[in-house]
Amino acid sequence: MINVIKGILYRMVNNKGYLMMPVLITPIVIATAIYFSSSFMVKANIGVVGDTDINFNSDEINIVKLENKVPLSDLVKNKYEAIISFENGKAVVETIKDEEFKNKLERIANGEKVALEAGEKRGVAANIVGYITMFVIILGVMLYKFFFDDQKGIAKRVISANISYEQYVFSHFVSVFLMIFVPTGIITVLSKEVLNLNTSVTALELIFIIMILSFLGSAFGLLMSSVTRSEESATMLGNMINIITTLLAGSFFTISNNWFINVIGNIMPQRHILNFTIALENGKGISYADIGIVIVVSFLMIISSFLINKNKIRSYS
Repeated sequence: MINVIKGILYRMVNNKGYLMMPVLITPIVIATAIYFSSSFMVKANIGVVGDTDINFNSDEINIVKLENKVPLSDLVKNKYEAIISFENGKAVVETIKDEEFKNKLERIANGEKVALEAGEKRGVAANIVGYITMFVIILGVMLYKFFFDDQKGIAKRVISANISYEQYVFSHFVSVFLMIFVPTGIITVLSKEVLNLNTSVTALELIFIIMILSFLGSAFGLLMSSVTRSEESATMLGNMINIITTLLAGSFFTISNNWFINVIGNIMPQRHILNFTIALENGKGISYADIGIVIVVSFLMIISSFLINKNKIRSYS
């Protein structure tokens, strides 16, 4: 099986497109995450309607004076975290975030010293992981090109290589995993050390997170390549699912704290990878439950892929 993996990796390395994706795009993704960490994640934009002269006793708020109320779409697009107006001297808060955030904002508007965040803040490491998640999963789908090239002749390849079909499929999985993990891990850790990023997450912990993320991306890519008949179909379906689930998981930002969206988002493995990183960054240690969920979901994808491919091989034979 090792020789098969070497052969697949050799074909990948000799295809320049395979090398350009992780080597060139990873630094761009990391730079974007660092930019957003230093720019847009510092303060919450709170719109205040009217000429009311109030003093918000909080360093986490950026006040934006408004003549009139803004449409709900501005809240959905994260232009404002909330809009505050006053009726009979009492603050009225409009927000798409949860009731706890709304209550805190009302208390701040009434002069109390209250922290908006409940202690767990997304730092630069969490932002890097959040932004790199979608890219890694996209890679996991795109790098199975040779798997599609081999599918119809897989029976002959299995016989000539003297291995089982499970080993042959697993060889593709391992090859894709290495092609994602090695360059992405190296570039991410180098960025952390060279740029001296302000995060409590160590290089070893960052490598572990990238490894788990690469494992998930490789498993997802294998599943998409197994349920579809062509590379184009796998890419289209995989990217659609990836974008929707990654956004719902809040990898880039919290799109809404609606309870239904939160329930869906909490199911996604991307959310658990992000929660694991945030826990590390806030000094809470390893969240074994989050990592366990991601590993279990990944193994379920791999097992499903093996079963689907076994049925396909029978039809090809």
